[in-house]
Amino acid sequence: MSPVVVTTFLLLVVLMSISDSEAGNPAEMCRTKYPATPCRNKNLGEGWFQMGNNRCVKAFITPHLGYQDAEVTCRKLPNGDLVSIHNEVELNQVICAMYKASPVKAQYRIGGFRKQIRGVHKWFWMDETNFTYSNWARGQPDFYRYREYCIEMNYSDWGLWNDVNCNEKKPYVCEVYLNDD
Repeated sequence: MSPVVVTTFLLLVVLMSISDSEAGNPAEMCRTKYPATPCRNKNLGEGWFQMGNNRCVKAFITPHLGYQDAEVTCRKLPNGDLVSIHNEVELNQVICAMYKASPVKAQYRIGGFRKQIRGVHKWFWMDETNFTYSNWARGQPDFYRYREYCIEMNYSDWGLWNDVNCNEKKPYVCEVYLNDD
């Protein structure tokens, strides 16, 4: 084989391994860097994972709900809301909670929403924390047909966000703030 063919082949192997690990499949990241730690509040039940010191998260693959119904469902939990994400660590912890719920990539509803204030559209979190971090997919948010006021995660790849119509029914991720009792 010529050196060009060997180099091309090796480059393809390296690129394929990169896309299988971090970009396309979170299995390795969730196993090594962000292993799901069970929530310290055992009263929440199965499938809840610690996110930082004061929150736990759970990804619900079913039922698929619109934004309002998903938020109402999350608020039935003590100190519950749709999840807010404030940095890359939290993003990866939410990805791993989703991956634990189902290793098949689905678009999940998270707690971000668009609101117009004095003619300007701004993004907010349902739990009223500051919206200072985002992980939009390329070309997003695009406010398609002026109907996309909510956020879905895992748009084109794991962890990437897209603005979406709030009425679309999707899996969702709840967070629960823990009391320091």
